Formats: sequence, structure tokens, C-alpha cells
Amino acid sequence: MSQSKKRKKHVPSRKPPRSYLDISKHYFNEYVRVAHQLMLMAGLDPREFDLLTKRTKQELMMIKQTPYNIVAEKGSKVPRAYIKFFNHLMGIYEKTTYYGDPKFNVTYLDYVTYGLCFVFAVRNHDSNDDILSDDQHERLETIREALQKYMDDNEKDHYLVRTNELMRVLSMYVSMPNYRYYTSIEKGEMDYLKCRVQNRIRVSSFEPEKRYFKVKGEKHSSYQLWHHKVISDINDPNPEKTEIPAVLMEEDDFNTALKKIREMETIVKLPVYVQNHALHRIRQRLDCVDNLYVNTVFGLSFMLPKFITATNGQRMIRAIDMSGKPVGYFPFLKQDGAILLLSFLPLSSPITPEGSVLYKELGIKIDDSKYIGLDKLSFYIKTDFEVLPKLKQALQKADMWHLTELQPSEKLERSEDQILKRFFSINTSDIEIE
Repeated sequence: MSQSKKRKKHVPSRKPPRSYLDISKHYFNEYVRVAHQLMLMAGLDPREFDLLTKRTKQELMMIKQTPYNIVAEKGSKVPRAYIKFFNHLMGIYEKTTYYGDPKFNVTYLDYVTYGLCFVFAVRNHDSNDDILSDDQHERLETIREALQKYMDDNEKDHYLVRTNELMRVLSMYVSMPNYRYYTSIEKGEMDYLKCRVQNRIRVSSFEPEKRYFKVKGEKHSSYQLWHHKVISDINDPNPEKTEIPAVLMEEDDFNTALKKIREMETIVKLPVYVQNHALHRIRQRLDCVDNLYVNTVFGLSFMLPKFITATNGQRMIRAIDMSGKPVGYFPFLKQDGAILLLSFLPLSSPITPEGSVLYKELGIKIDDSKYIGLDKLSFYIKTDFEVLPKLKQALQKADMWHLTELQPSEKLERSEDQILKRFFSINTSDIEIE
């Protein structure tokens, strides 16, 4: 049989809707279910919604909302694989997390698709509209006031706060100080043709400034450092330029430095640059954690930077993680009106406060330390210290025992599982910086 005579598989054509204003039975039922649950959260009787007329309900359902779709900003350098990965994670997040108390069974996907339609429609209804009767306006006003109070009291569940938090984590997972930082912005775009609001998150990127510094007579390439606000009242998913008040560099006591800052009329801030060598060292020494952890260290360390003087006189900035405890130090120098991070030292370095105690307790030298593996984080996580009581006691005396309690990134886990696990385990309100 010739190719032209082969029968083509019949695919039934899908009829387009008569109008995008049409409301399907499934959409109607899901909308009513979510509306009932939101009213329960707000302390209202769901039957109040049932007392609304069919026409009133249809008016509320007229403008639809779409689930979040992440797209690349036109003209920006964002790999397609990243956009696909972000959408995949956003989909998992929307389907597996709940708005409000989980007992109400309103997933974030339900909330965005149906709940936002209900909330916005009730909030924006026109009480002077002659289409609805007075009793319908009164019921809608009662619902509006209760919903508004509930949402004001539960701002952490706001759709914009939630999406910004997730996008911040995703940005920290892929951003690299010596390559590219990623930013995002949430936009609700009205599609008048289809009578719906398309919820989109537009992702873009920028490359940090590259600058050369002369160190010991040699030119070294460095990159301007940006960091994410891991702890912030404003949930901004985008990084900010890292700058440090110059007066902080002069004081080891942080409270004294803050007192000086309050007394100053003009605060001089210095931009921070990081050498490639420092980035190489931090990944070499924090060898069992991912890029998200490294960017978290940058974010927390430069939020309220604490300076110390090493035993050899070198000035350093303490590096901390989500536990609020140190995981290393950034030696630096001030040059040409900027702060240059030279390297990353582990706590076991002999010039750090912790390392000097450790070396004294164990009676070892630098070569012994590197041979054992004390300069790598994986050593503290994988070693069974119960069979090494002398080493365990030395770590406790050197105030380094917290390194053994860190959780490594599981190589067998999918990257999306690692990110979501980290996202749900982070509680910034519990962070205590020592």
C-alpha cells in the first residue's frame, strides 16, 4: 500500500467553547468548594455563600485566574532548562502545600485558581451596581469584611509572599557570584480576550561587575558580590548589592560598631568584591553542600557582618549558616575604596579562634590537619566520633562540634526534592546569630 493511501489515525477535534465566559460544571463545583473552605477559615458559615443567587455566583466567577507560569523576560539570558525546572518545582509546590490550615484541604493550586477569583471578586464588587439586589450586596459585604480581616491576620499565607519565598530559594540555587545572578518579578496580566488573569513570574538575569585588584604585585580578577536577604520582613526574591559600613571594619565588638553608626550623620559604605580563589575555596571546603547552602552563607554573613582579628593579625569576616553558627571565615583587605574577599578559611585553620584551640588540644600541625581532612566539612559529617573520644572532646572545646550536626546534600535525591526539603525546613524566625 502506498504511503498516500495509509489511513491516518482519527483524532477527535476539541470544540472550542462558545464563550470564555462560560462556566463548566467542574469549575463551578470546585469554586464553591474552595469558597466554602475560605469562609470557614475566616469564621463564616459557608451557607452564607449558598444563599447567594446563581446570578451573583456567576458574577463572582466571571474573571478567572490561572496557576503560576514562569517565563523568561524577553531579551534576558535565562536557560530554557532553568525555566522548565522552575515551572516543574512551582507545580509540585502548588499541588503539595496548603493555604491556611491543612485540615481545610485547600492546596495552593486551589487557592490561586479558585480562591483568588473569589477573594478578588468579593473585594472588588460594586455595592452601587444595580444588577444585584440589596440583600446580595449586604451578604457580599459581610463576606468581604471577614475575608479581609483573615488575610490581614495571616499575611504569611499571601500568594505574593509565598511565591516570592519560593523564587528566592530557586534564585539562590542557580545564582553564582562569578557568573550570573537571577531575578524574578510576579505579574498578573489581564487577558481580556479570554476574560482571565494570567499569573506569571518573569525571570531575568544580570552579570556582576568584574574588576581587577593588585594583590602582592599580581592582578587578580574579582566580582562584585550580591546577596539575598534570607531574613527580611519584605519577601524580596531578588539579590541586593553587598555593601558594608566602613566603621564596622574597625571594631571587633559588633555592639560598639552599631553605637558608632547611630551617632554618625553620614555612613560610608564599601562595596564587596570576591576573588575567584575565594569562591573556589568555599566550594572546596564546604564540599558536601549545594549552591543554595553557599548562597545562604553569603546572605547571612553579610547581613550583619562580624569582624575578627586572626592570630596572625589578618582581619576576617565570620561566615555563618542557618544555624547562626560559624562555618568559616573570609580574610579580606581594603583596597581602592572596596572590600576584597581573598579566600575562605575553615574553622580548623590555625589562625582562627577555633582552630588555634583545636591544634593545641590535638598537638597537630597544618599538614596533619589537611591529611586527616579537618579542612573539609564532609569530615565532620561522615566521621564516627564515638570511637574517637579525644577528637570529639577537642572539637567540643574548640566550639566546632556544631559542624557534625549539619545535614549534607544527598546525592541520590532529585534536585527538586532537595530544594523543597530545604524550603520547608527553613524557619528564619528561629535563627539566632551568635
